Amino acid sequence: MPFRLGMEFLRTTTIYRSLFGHRKSGFPWRTIIRLSGIVIGITIIIVLVRNVSWRSVEHTLGLLGWGYVFVLVYPLSWILLNTMGWHYALRAQYAAVPFGQLTQIRLVGETFNTLLPFGFVGGEPIKAKLMSRWVPMAEAAASVLIAKAAQTLALVLFVGLGLTLERPAGGLSVFRQPWQLTAFLLLTAGVMLFMLLLTRRSFSRIGRWLHAQSRHPWLQKQESQLVALDDSLGVFYRDGKRRFLASVLWHGSGLLANAMEVAVIFFLIGHPVTLGEAWLIGAMAQVTVLVGFTPASIGLYEGGHFWAAQALGISPALGLSVALIRRIREVFWNGVGLWLFWKISATKPDPTRIA
Repeated sequence: MPFRLGMEFLRTTTIYRSLFGHRKSGFPWRTIIRLSGIVIGITIIIVLVRNVSWRSVEHTLGLLGWGYVFVLVYPLSWILLNTMGWHYALRAQYAAVPFGQLTQIRLVGETFNTLLPFGFVGGEPIKAKLMSRWVPMAEAAASVLIAKAAQTLALVLFVGLGLTLERPAGGLSVFRQPWQLTAFLLLTAGVMLFMLLLTRRSFSRIGRWLHAQSRHPWLQKQESQLVALDDSLGVFYRDGKRRFLASVLWHGSGLLANAMEVAVIFFLIGHPVTLGEAWLIGAMAQVTVLVGFTPASIGLYEGGHFWAAQALGISPALGLSVALIRRIREVFWNGVGLWLFWKISATKPDPTRIA
């Protein structure tokens, strides 16, 4: 029963319907694209493993031993830091949402961000839907958008600093491939555009424009919600500048904690790296994830660690092994996120909802 309730809730999201809804007749392009992305990602991993030999990777993976327990627990650091970032993205009068509930909802959303092909934004509608059990939907959606803006702004700073503070071996630029610089510039441009949309009452305007073009009745029904969303965003950006800055700082701290996981894993396998090297490897991993054309960034994530280690003069086998260890950790926490989604969707909304 809870599983059925969970699936029913997920079907109400636009993301789910677009991905797994009723299939129309015709060629299944989306299915082929998803499968092609998985095949490409697995192929990249196979090529990388063959490049360094599986025995080297297997040996390194075995060095961690009981350290796997610490690696599985360590993500609580950035989970809590990023949840604080979301907390400060709520307007002050709605910030009384229980921190534990906020943490669980964010973890669920991030799980779907990982699993859905949309990457980075796929789980945001699910966060808003679950958050609406405690605050009005417009406020929930506004907090999700503001938190995402703060997180992406922190990500630009994190990646930019990580790719410039630490010089690779030989003094070469870390942007060794054109797609790396392109991905970073696209991220920066995307953040600027996103911030502009959030501060210019753009959602209700876009909704009205789309309705004028299509005359679809569903768009007209959403106008009041889009106006409420723009109102919430406007009030926050007018009166909550300090809260937004705090959100950026908390998300930035979460990104640093995530990057320090690299240093922790290298230390546990007996090959310590400097803080700057760990930051650069973490930044490179983020750049490759931004490309995002494979589900869960399969292959791209591993490639980012491989190329960053190579650029720093570290054994690429170690970089690839660290990526695979982090992938194991990711699978574990995605399992936790799916379990929390099942648990939350099976419970009734809290009657003490903040009005």
